[in-house]
Amino acid sequence: MARKTLGFIPLIWQCPYCETQNPGPIKSCTSCGAPQPEDVAFKQVDQEEFDFIKDEALIRMAKAGPDIHCPYCGTRNPGTAERCSKCGGELSVGGKLREAGVKVESVSEAQEPPPATTPAPKKKLSRSSMILVMLAVFACIAGFIVLMMLLFKTDEVTATVSDVGWERSIAIEALTTVTRSDWEDEIPFDADIGSCSMRYRYTSNEPVPNATEECSEPYVEDTGTGIGEVVQDCTYRVYDDFCEYTIIDWAIVDTATISGDNLNPYWPTLNVSEDQRLGQRSEEYTIVFSGGGETYTYTTSDSDLFERAEPGSRWILEINQLGGLQSIEPDY
Repeated sequence: MARKTLGFIPLIWQCPYCETQNPGPIKSCTSCGAPQPEDVAFKQVDQEEFDFIKDEALIRMAKAGPDIHCPYCGTRNPGTAERCSKCGGELSVGGKLREAGVKVESVSEAQEPPPATTPAPKKKLSRSSMILVMLAVFACIAGFIVLMMLLFKTDEVTATVSDVGWERSIAIEALTTVTRSDWEDEIPFDADIGSCSMRYRYTSNEPVPNATEECSEPYVEDTGTGIGEVVQDCTYRVYDDFCEYTIIDWAIVDTATISGDNLNPYWPTLNVSEDQRLGQRSEEYTIVFSGGGETYTYTTSDSDLFERAEPGSRWILEINQLGGLQSIEPDY
């Protein structure tokens, strides 16, 4: 997420001795002369719009970094100073930098107590209503348990194979002109690009071409100098060309399918031309069982399992409580 600076505004601080409000850059109270404490909290003046500083000297001061307090006399000095402006003490040894980067509250926000929250009165249920609610909850739980039992509890049924069937398919592909779409920079170099339109592609944390900026509400951060930096947190929705294109590629032009009702499945015999090739193969096998006065149908792509399903052979079926066939295995 990018941090965007909108400008700088003056802050104020309150003297802890006489409660006078002082401009942020002023290092001593304008009323009683007390030095600005190291831990004083800067505030922003209440205003509908930010009154941005135009004085270049103040802006340079804000950008120079947080002020530093003298370890000997406590005087506040610019962050670039090497010696204290009051006592001449060396600031590099023991000098304390003011905290910076903290979000600044307005004067009213700092003084306003948190809103009191009065809990809404709880409406008491009558004894009969509570009993009805509890019964409804128990009924839901019981229904859920019964449903799970029906789905997961199975019974074994001995059945015989009464019928079988199979179907096998082979896709036939040929080199032909196909139309596709993709981001422009991902389209194959030998394709013919057609119409394009700008679409949202991703979000960036930094400004990039073809991006729209989405920023948070402005807020103020303490620079540690008595001047506030007005900033926003921004992200960037990046748009790019999404295009249709045509290209010569392999595509399915036909599908050869063959089926049967025996245990000897085979693939279609095909002769393809020079500009064709065989594509993906698919197979599906169906076994019909009869047992306990019921008929069950099992579908699989396992040819080895299918070829063991001799008509009249006995199998053990796992049937759930809803009558669904879960699994099968030969009854040897």
